[in-house]
Amino acid sequence: MARRLLYALTVLVLAALAVLLTIRLLSVAETTVARATLPEGWQLIRPPHEVSALAVNGDVIWAGGRDGLYAIDRATGELLPLPGDPPRMRYVKGLLVDSDGGLWAAHSAGLARLDGEMWLSLGEADGLPRPPYLSILQDDDGAIWLGAETGMAQQDGESWRLFTTADGLGQPSVDVIFEDRDGVMWFGSAHPTQGGLTSFDGERWHVYGVADGLPHSSVNDMMQDREGAIWVGTGFARRGGAARLADGEWTALTMADGLAGEKVRSIFEDTAGRLWFASEYDGVAIRDKKGATILTPEQGLAGWEVKDTLSDADGVLWLGTEDGVSRIPELP
Repeated sequence: MARRLLYALTVLVLAALAVLLTIRLLSVAETTVARATLPEGWQLIRPPHEVSALAVNGDVIWAGGRDGLYAIDRATGELLPLPGDPPRMRYVKGLLVDSDGGLWAAHSAGLARLDGEMWLSLGEADGLPRPPYLSILQDDDGAIWLGAETGMAQQDGESWRLFTTADGLGQPSVDVIFEDRDGVMWFGSAHPTQGGLTSFDGERWHVYGVADGLPHSSVNDMMQDREGAIWVGTGFARRGGAARLADGEWTALTMADGLAGEKVRSIFEDTAGRLWFASEYDGVAIRDKKGATILTPEQGLAGWEVKDTLSDADGVLWLGTEDGVSRIPELP
């Protein structure tokens, strides 16, 4: 009886190992094919896999996501060891390189700051709202803003000030923090049914929703283009679009206007003034005055959903997706 049990366990273990090996081989084969068909100069970087936030500091690209924090050599695309003794981090949603060169990582268990080789971990005991933390930004005056599921906090000096719906915030969760050129702060909530957008000029709060011109109440990203118009990426699942605020008027863009998909996950403006509208399932629509070009994994993109994009000092584009990072030389 014991021999039969041992035999059965051995068969199960070998079968499990065979399945894992097959998955690994398929993954390697898929990556090899993807690398073989990349446009000239493009690079696909895995790991990291799921990437929600990117930041650049000198020669290092920082990538945060489901599996924590990664450091990438900006020149080669190779992974670098994390400095010092980093805290355990999962689901890094926000990254910030502050004016002093320190790196902040907002993650599911707290807030981490790297200064040289030293790490500092912050949480509720330090006056912050309850994690997980979703977004982070430093405003033009040097204050740090941190978004959470239950509100946000502003650090000005050594202490933190908490803001909730009781203070004027339209929605509890703050997935997006943005400061426009007039110094107005914007806070977006990506909640699928109770999302929305709030602005704060230091004195007055204003809440925006679908009735004001947003294509969807779930706010995923914000940016301001070179002409001064504010763009908001909205949507959940297969619904949404992009909203443009200029001269006090809202206008909307959808797939009928050339977007790759209805939900707009992120928006980015490159050095040529082209706007990159990333969908959740359908790639990126790159729009200029001539029209729109769709970019997907079939053209070499790491994944279908671009969650964050940045341009480094050399004009190289870094796109964080649900399946790795794309490193793309500046497009002509």
